[in-house]
Formats: sequence, structure tokens, C-alpha cells
Amino acid sequence: MINRILVCLDKSTYTDSAIAYACWLAKHHDASLEGLVVLDAEGISRSVGAVPLGAMKFAKTSIAAKEAEYHELMEGLLANFSARCEAAGVRHTEFEMQGTPAASILEESNFFDCVVIGLRTFFTYGSGAGDDGEYGTDDDEPGDSLETIMDRSLAPVFAVPLGWKPDDEFDALIALNGSLHSMRALRQFARLYGRSKARVTLLHCSDDGNDSLELLTKSAGFLRSHGFDHVEVKTESGDIRELLNSDFSKPFDLIALGAHGSSGVVEFFTGSLCKDLIERGNKPLLIANG
Repeated sequence: MINRILVCLDKSTYTDSAIAYACWLAKHHDASLEGLVVLDAEGISRSVGAVPLGAMKFAKTSIAAKEAEYHELMEGLLANFSARCEAAGVRHTEFEMQGTPAASILEESNFFDCVVIGLRTFFTYGSGAGDDGEYGTDDDEPGDSLETIMDRSLAPVFAVPLGWKPDDEFDALIALNGSLHSMRALRQFARLYGRSKARVTLLHCSDDGNDSLELLTKSAGFLRSHGFDHVEVKTESGDIRELLNSDFSKPFDLIALGAHGSSGVVEFFTGSLCKDLIERGNKPLLIANG
């Protein structure tokens, strides 16, 4: 049961996609949303730089002006979130915090069933859309909040790409290797999407393609017991890095992966592939934690 969903709001248009997905998920579970904004006080102070002797008064004035400007931005983000929730008919609250963005989000996420966040994050004061003023282009200057959150959050994290809109019918890929972390991805996917119209592909990838039948059969049975009627299983041999960097992953609307691990699929997901998928910015990720 999903009762409370934390929605992380930043100054980018990734936030619009995050809100859309969060409203869809809230209606699916009859859950409530909390929209969170964080004032990056440390980032604002760093933006002023070193303060020469005798210039402290000017520095304090500059910091106060930037904080006031950011507070105005935060109020606008929360007002937009509230209006979107009202239009969708979703229960909601709003909350402001001050501190390091990733740490503040992690602290608040302890009290929620899942976290919804942009696939690229712009919570830090110095991050932004670059010279062209548009998010989702090569000159973006994102922060690293998502990487920190996905590594340490107790709750599953749903990272939403720019412009992505949820649909009742979608195709999901869950990669399994029998580890605790890949099984956590399976369970959290079932919890988040149970009785939806998702079409699920379970993938087992190993050096020789063996030892997968029992794992895949039991995993498919687990999903079917949660109301998933369309479950396909696949076994592939070789390096999963090459497999999921190929056309294999293109048909899927969502990839579910574990956030921790020390070997095989999970290690790769938390390393270069996960980072690559974030950098591509076009594939929704369900990052299982806990």
C-alpha cells in the first residue's frame, strides 16, 4: 500500500513531469502527495565567494537578497504544485526546508512510501539551464542530488525524464540476477504498480544464460499474484552492459533497478549504465532502495 508520496520540486521543467507522474501514482493508490522545496542556503553563501576584510556587511546584504529571491521562486513552485494537485483531484500538502538539498530530501523521505524526482536535478543554487535557458539540452548544469538520494534513500525513488507523461498501459523491464537488490526491485515494482496495465519483461542475464528458469518462473508468479496479466520472461547470455546499451532497451517505458550491490547486474546498474541512463534523460527509472 502506497499512502504518502514525496515530490521533490526544483526550478527546472523536469518538475512538471515529476508532478504529472506523482498525481497519476497518487490516484492509482488513493495516496496523498507532499511537494517539497529546499532552500540551498550553503550554495547561496558559496555564490558570494570569499569576503574581503571590511566587506562583510555587503556580503550579508547580497546573501539576504539572493535568499529573498529564492524564497519567491519557492513560493511559485509550491503554488504551481498545489494548483496541479487540485486540478487532478489529489490530496496534497506543501513543505519548505533549508539546508543541503540531497540531505534535506533524504531526511524528509524517511516518512514517505516513495520519492518522485526529476531524472536530472537542479536543487542547488548554482545549477541551471545554461546559456540557452532551456532544460534538457547539452549545456544544462545539473546537480548531483539524484545520485546521492538513490544511493541512500530508504524509499524507492522514481526518476522522471523531461516531458514524460504517465500512461495506464506501459512496458517495463525488470532485470534479475537473484541478488537481494534485484529482488527488491521486483518487489517494489509490484508494490508501486500492482493491478496496473503494465506489460512486464523479466530479464535474466548471465555469462552462459543458465540457472534462470526457477528464478524467472517464481518471479513471474509473484507479479501475476499482484495483478499483472502480461508477464514475459527472457534469458540472455553475455554482458548485460552491452545488452542494455543496445536496441534491446528501446521498447521499454520504464527500467526497474536496484540501487545497491557489489556484483553482476546490480553493480552495473549503480555504475556506468545507471549514470548513462540518467545522462540520456529519456528513460524513466524506478530505483529500488531499502
